[in-house]
Amino acid sequence: MSEATTTAAAAATSGQLSVAIIGAGIAGLGAAAFLRRHPQYSVTVYERRGIDFRETSAAFGMRTNGITIANRLGISSEEIRAVVGAGYRTYNTREELMSKARLDELNLGDLRFQFRQDFKDALFKRVTGKEGVGEPIKVIYGCHVVSVDTDAGTVVFDDGRSINVDLIIGADGIRSKVRAAVTPASHPEPAPCGLSLFRFLIPMDVVNDAIGKDEPYPPMYNYDDGMYVAIIAAGDEGNRNVVMYPCRNFELMNVAVAVPDASLPESVGLEYSWNAKGSRDELLKQMKAFPAWLQRVFSRVPPQVELFQVRDQDPLPTYVKGKAVLIGDAAHPVVPYQGQGANQALEDVDGLDVVLGDVYDRDEMYRALKVWDSIRRPRASEIQLGSRLSQSKISTKEASQAILAVKPYESMKDVLARLQTVQGSEIAAA
Repeated sequence: MSEATTTAAAAATSGQLSVAIIGAGIAGLGAAAFLRRHPQYSVTVYERRGIDFRETSAAFGMRTNGITIANRLGISSEEIRAVVGAGYRTYNTREELMSKARLDELNLGDLRFQFRQDFKDALFKRVTGKEGVGEPIKVIYGCHVVSVDTDAGTVVFDDGRSINVDLIIGADGIRSKVRAAVTPASHPEPAPCGLSLFRFLIPMDVVNDAIGKDEPYPPMYNYDDGMYVAIIAAGDEGNRNVVMYPCRNFELMNVAVAVPDASLPESVGLEYSWNAKGSRDELLKQMKAFPAWLQRVFSRVPPQVELFQVRDQDPLPTYVKGKAVLIGDAAHPVVPYQGQGANQALEDVDGLDVVLGDVYDRDEMYRALKVWDSIRRPRASEIQLGSRLSQSKISTKEASQAILAVKPYESMKDVLARLQTVQGSEIAAA
């Protein structure tokens, strides 16, 4: 009997509710970290990639919603070496300031930036480490899902293994196998948004050396008034733009360079993955209209850099079907122009923690998931559409404001309490 099958079978004999989390990204590990606290669940995480996989090219931003949930898991800024952000500034290619938005002036809460792998490591520690509430959770690698039966709670892997569980949590990203079993076949698949991103991290000492000691230091890298994300937009028909901010205690500069798909040669072979490869030469060809100092910085990146074709999807009609639930990019893939991808994944798992925390019965669990869906899906869908709008405004004077145009976070616990109050008032009035 395989490790995957043995783990699921053990849960069945223990009387616990068995949970299979498909995917060990931020959404999957976040769900596991919260569910570990509840002994009525026996949880196993199944990841398609190998145990040695490491994210090397991307950081991400976290707003108050994500920070609040990370704090609930005990993940501090200090642990993940996050950089606190003040806001956003956008520039044209002549380095003229186009827009500026500062969070504290707009009463929009907090902002921080962290290297993605550092945050995943912190989540992994809370899932598998000996310290903490509950039993450590096992993560099994090399598990490629080929089919899911949401009525039976069955997951079949490409090596012939299969598991039967009470709950399947699809956290397997934008190319989700679980989503195919949850959503109608008629619903549109994720589609290209017209841009691809070169993504990479550059050590700050390399950035400074490339700029040169005798050259004027770029004002967008001046953080005396707080750390602002710098966005340079070409304002051209292809919507080329560069997004930059430091992470890891200002040791690294995170960079995302958006270029139109149509401008890339067929030989690039656009792939639908965070880990496709683009070339430094092609990157530099795309940067001819941008400042000379920035081109010098980009000339220092390795010959190969990550290239990701940006895709999103029309909002789904449901995140729940039978014994399966979708979270993270499997549920609501989003373009990165409001920085909400990871934040929305964390809202998903925080909500699951609330609705499932006091559930011990299978039927009650499935009812709770429908309540979770009715609350989470409208908000996540709204952010999907808002992020599309923000992408379209990236080269305008409204860019910084559009990036921050996300409604304040209301936790699942607070939403449920508010709805209960409203229902109580309606009953009393009747």
